[in-house]
Amino acid sequence: MANELVTLDGYPLTGATRDGVWKRLGEIEGWWDSPPPRRQRADRTNGDGSFSTPIEYGNRLITYEGRVISKNHDYLHQAAGILTALGHRGNSKFLVQGHGPTQWAMVDPRGPVKTSFETDSYLNFQIPLEAIDPFKYGESYTVAGSSSTPAALFHRGRVPAWPVVTVTGTSAGGYTLTLNGKSVVVTQALVSGSPHTIDFRTGILRAGGAVVRGGLSTANFSPVNPGLSQNMTITAGLFTAKYSDTYI
Repeated sequence: MANELVTLDGYPLTGATRDGVWKRLGEIEGWWDSPPPRRQRADRTNGDGSFSTPIEYGNRLITYEGRVISKNHDYLHQAAGILTALGHRGNSKFLVQGHGPTQWAMVDPRGPVKTSFETDSYLNFQIPLEAIDPFKYGESYTVAGSSSTPAALFHRGRVPAWPVVTVTGTSAGGYTLTLNGKSVVVTQALVSGSPHTIDFRTGILRAGGAVVRGGLSTANFSPVNPGLSQNMTITAGLFTAKYSDTYI
């Protein structure tokens, strides 16, 4: 694809760089597939089948194979050095552009980077990666609202997106956030200069960056569902909701 761009930790694995011309070989294994679904099966003792339990997903395993063609042997070894260092500490962004919506995931190394010097000017390589968060993400959004103005949340992904909400202002009695008819009631006092952050995926509340235990009396968390606009409201203070297009 002429407009394809694949990057790892910000470095392009396709196209021309100082060190050579990078090309993808074959498909990106594990990128277009769904990660393995998993669930705790609970058999019905006196009935057919099993009880319904939540479906979760295992880690996404990705293998990227490519080729580098350099103008000389020295530049080829520089490219090889870049390959072995890319993402070696983990928590690196792997991004794919040019095949529908741009998508990315945070990845860790899953095994050694393998390089094979075919000639003095080109090599083949393989990078095994693992995304412990199996979801892929796209465009990110920051939407603001207040007690007088609801925020309209929308995303173009294919599965629900979980927002991270930051609340500022002052309210000694706390406040209530509502999304899709589900309410999160915060009893922790909201103090000026000590914003609250609520991760709707994990349900963790932080005040001034510190985790707060027992600061919620009701915790009915809702995601932002794909493809339609949903209002988030708050009873006191100001808030911003951050989330991204989300895919599986």
